Amino acid sequence: MPKRNDDGEAALEFYDKRRRWLDYVNELDGLSDRAFRVGFWVAKKMNGNDQCSWYRHDQIARALCMSVDKVARALLELETKGVLIIVRQHRQVNRYLIRLPFEADDP
Repeated sequence: MPKRNDDGEAALEFYDKRRRWLDYVNELDGLSDRAFRVGFWVAKKMNGNDQCSWYRHDQIARALCMSVDKVARALLELETKGVLIIVRQHRQVNRYLIRLPFEADDP
C-alpha cells in the first residue's frame, strides 16, 4: 500500500505494476475475452493513492454494456486465475486489487 511521505514514488511503482499486470493478463492462457475486458476496465479505474478500485457490478456492467451476471463471472474468473484480489465486505462495495502471480517470488 502507499506510503504517506514518498513524493509519489509509491504511485509510480503502482502504475508500473499495473502496466506489467495488463501485459501479463493480455497474454494469460485460457482467460476469456470478457474477463480480460472487465479486468482491464477495473485496473484502469485504480489510482496510485489507494491502489484499488471499488465499483459495484452494475456500474461495471453499465460501463461495458454487459449483463451484471457476465461481469460477476468475469471477476470470478480473474480471481480464480490468481490475478485479481477481491475484498468482500458485508453491505459494502467490493474492493479490487491487482495481483501479479509472480510478485511473491520476487526478491
